[in-house]
Amino acid sequence: MFERINQIIKNIENIQDEITISLNMAKISLEEYVMIKRGSLDMPEHLNMSLFEAVDEQVVLLKKEIDMLNKIKREWFVF
Repeated sequence: MFERINQIIKNIENIQDEITISLNMAKISLEEYVMIKRGSLDMPEHLNMSLFEAVDEQVVLLKKEIDMLNKIKREWFVF
């Protein structure tokens, strides 16, 4: 079980690096990304849609890994 948890954490760290790189390429912050996704902020003119989608793909991967970690938590640690 610990191997599985450690692998998920390693995946999360790798995805975090990829998100950081993608955000830097898109020249937006994580907060701006979230606000754009929520519709609270308009898409900046300089932002290329393919760069935005690259960030979006990495965020989806991050969500999946976090969901997997939560699933393990529910299976093993809820009494």
